[in-house]
Amino acid sequence: MRKFVVIAAVVAACAALVPAWTAVRAPGQRPRPAPAPGEAAAYAYLCDNANDEGPHEECAHWFVVTSGGRTWQLTDAVERGHVDLTADGRYLAYQRAGDGRLVVRDLVGGTVRAIQEAAPGVDGDRLAYRPVLLGKGRWLYVDYAAGWDGVAEPPSFVADVATGRTVWRLPRGSWLGGLDDDGSRLIVEDDKSFSVMDASGTTTRPLPARLRAVEATGSLTPDGTGQAAQVVSRNFPAGGADLRPARLVTIDTGTGKALHDVRLALPLKDRASRCDVSGWAGTREVLLRCGTGEPFHEIVFRVDTRTGHHTKAGETRPPRSHLFELVWAAD
Repeated sequence: MRKFVVIAAVVAACAALVPAWTAVRAPGQRPRPAPAPGEAAAYAYLCDNANDEGPHEECAHWFVVTSGGRTWQLTDAVERGHVDLTADGRYLAYQRAGDGRLVVRDLVGGTVRAIQEAAPGVDGDRLAYRPVLLGKGRWLYVDYAAGWDGVAEPPSFVADVATGRTVWRLPRGSWLGGLDDDGSRLIVEDDKSFSVMDASGTTTRPLPARLRAVEATGSLTPDGTGQAAQVVSRNFPAGGADLRPARLVTIDTGTGKALHDVRLALPLKDRASRCDVSGWAGTREVLLRCGTGEPFHEIVFRVDTRTGHHTKAGETRPPRSHLFELVWAAD
């Protein structure tokens, strides 16, 4: 009997050493060793969807492509979950299989930190939330508003990655507009109002009329000095919708009043070209990340909030066609 106990212990010990990453290889090739800590990610994708069939049995686990060009499969994540990467590709957020904990993996340092908040629920056939890494990986925002279709949408929250503790819980039905780098203040928004939350309490103000319209896309994005901007599309309603940006509205987050409202004339031909404010470039200009109507093809414009003048700041194209879900480290 003791012999079998020893064998079982050895098997268990070996199983514990199996990496969370599996090297992707062609049939007949010897597997390469799991990636050692020190190599950040360039992007991640769920599967190659060559036949445009949508998710299927091969779309169970994410593939991560490192900055050095190696591809690995993330096998310790829940099937068909969502992931996020920091802009430098160092941190990867996902929900771990087995215990169901949300975790943030340091791809350079090799550590894994778990979030204490209970794992998100399931709505339909996919996990109805999105993890969003903020502050260079210091904070994890769990966004239920992005995909929950059920009656009782859980409240979204922000957790401190270092401690795993929840530091902010958003009002039910709202979403995050922005979070200060030190986590001391955040702006949340719903369809009619926005709130500034900090240690002194919560201040809620109505949105300007133009931003309460259904054509408003994305969310209010603050600059940290008392301004926030949001895009208004040409015609958002379903059926013949034109998602191209029409106006850029900037408000004072202290009073809720509009500061600037400028027309946009970005060179986007496809009516499905939706734009969102992805950040600020100083106190006067914002960065608009715009889809082009082609899957995962995006253009970034630098736009003056007072004049609407724009310049092209960057462009990303999918590394190859037919990918189903793609997350860039630059997102």
